Amino acid sequence: MRLLPLLITLALPALLVAAPVPKDKEKPKDEEAILGTWKIEKFDAGGGPGGPPPGELDKIRFVFEKDGKMKFVGGPGGEDAATTYKIDPTAKVKTLDLTITRPGDQPQTALGIYELDGDTLKWCMAEGPDKARPEEMKADGKRVVVVTFTRLKDEKKDK
Repeated sequence: MRLLPLLITLALPALLVAAPVPKDKEKPKDEEAILGTWKIEKFDAGGGPGGPPPGELDKIRFVFEKDGKMKFVGGPGGEDAATTYKIDPTAKVKTLDLTITRPGDQPQTALGIYELDGDTLKWCMAEGPDKARPEEMKADGKRVVVVTFTRLKDEKKDK
C-alpha cells in the first residue's frame, strides 16, 4: 500500500515534464492565413508596361478560398474569372502560382513568389505565359511585377 504513493510521487514530475507546453498564439499557417478577400493597394511594374488601367485597382478583388480556389473579381471591364492557386510556404522562397481560366481561352499560369504578414500580402509574378518564376521581390520593368494587397477588414477570416 505504501508503494502507490511512492509511485505517484516519482511519476507525477515525469508526466509534467513530458506534457506538451501550450504555445502562445501560434502563427496561422499560410494556407489558412491567405483565405479571404484582398484588395490591391499597389501595383509596381518597375516603370515598365503592365497593370490595370488607372482607376481600376480599387475595383479588383482577389478572393482566396479553401482547396486552391480563387475568384478574381472586378477586372478591367468588370469581368470575373475562375482561378486556382497553389502556394508552397515550405519552399526556400515561398511560391504562389495562379492559373487563370477565361471562357474561350487556354488556361494561363502566372508563376510567383510571395510574402504574407498579417493583413498584407506581397506577390511578385512574371506576367505572361512561359515566363520564369522571379527569384526576388522586385519589379524589373520588363514583365516582372510586385502587387501589394491588403485584406478587407470586413472579410477577415476570423470574423
